[in-house]
Amino acid sequence: MPRLVLFDLDGTLVDGGGLPGAMRATCTALAADLPGVRADDLAAANTAAWQRLWPELEADYMLGGRRGDDIGREVWRAALEACGVGDDSDLERVEQEWARQERASLRLYPDVLPALDALEREGARLGMVTNGAGVVQRRKLEAVGLAGRFDPLVVSSDAGVMKPDPAIFGIALAAAGVPAADTWFVGDNLWHDMPGALEVGIRGVWLSRDGRALPEDGPRPDAVLASLAALGGAGA
Repeated sequence: MPRLVLFDLDGTLVDGGGLPGAMRATCTALAADLPGVRADDLAAANTAAWQRLWPELEADYMLGGRRGDDIGREVWRAALEACGVGDDSDLERVEQEWARQERASLRLYPDVLPALDALEREGARLGMVTNGAGVVQRRKLEAVGLAGRFDPLVVSSDAGVMKPDPAIFGIALAAAGVPAADTWFVGDNLWHDMPGALEVGIRGVWLSRDGRALPEDGPRPDAVLASLAALGGAGA
């Protein structure tokens, strides 16, 4: 067993499949109190705002140029304005409703807690390397009951560098004081998660939950798993 197992968050531990429903529920709740605004129009405006603004906001969101909540607020403001509303009270209500719906929608995959518990019983330390806004990623961990479970917890917006850059993995190793040779990294995104980990000498474990095979031209992780339940055998 490794001394340290680092995990990705989204798609690896946290199932975000309920987020589209949370978005629809948010827009439905807001539209009920906004004369002339249809839930479908507000949802479409939010999607369009993200698509339009994301290219200029991505670096700030991922690398800490601005707080993640500030960026989310800018997108919601644009969506409301596109629907002909958008004073500060409307914006505050939609942010509060979205925060509530988002939190309620997040779930751990069923294999997560058994795998984490088993690793800790075997003496492995648990850490995390995740891309995203620190405030948002920590809120997700709180929502699914994993706050305080990972040390080190390296979020790209705090580190100022994001996967697949190997530097973010170096930050995690330095924080843990554990050599790469004694570390695994588990992630579901082959192209974002594996190259940086492998480059610094961490053992890469690709989690292919949908059973996809490795592409011939892709990174070559040390192990491919369909479930975290098999994680104990990843070092074989």
